[in-house]
Amino acid sequence: MKRGIFALLLASLLFGSCATIVYEAPANKDLKMATQLDVPPIKMKKKVWYILWGLVPISSNSTAEMVGLCNEMVKVKSYYGIDDLLINEIFDLLTFGFIHTKTVEIQCK
Repeated sequence: MKRGIFALLLASLLFGSCATIVYEAPANKDLKMATQLDVPPIKMKKKVWYILWGLVPISSNSTAEMVGLCNEMVKVKSYYGIDDLLINEIFDLLTFGFIHTKTVEIQCK
């Protein structure tokens, strides 16, 4: 039983990560959050890269730059997509999971 718990804990440490995304907007913008039914026409995506299994961002993990391009409303989503899975699997083999990615998507009007 103790070995099973240890194996589960070890697997969660090896396959999990923090990968923090900072959701923020420029202070001078008066934006509204889009509802689930709104589909803003402009869509932007970026990859956020991390080292140390998602603990330290090596690219900007803030949404402020992208949200700054919006004028009226914004919808923000971060996710772990299939492309992130493939990138992370390749880097897992090469660096033992040292490098990690996550996708941030902004839709705005």
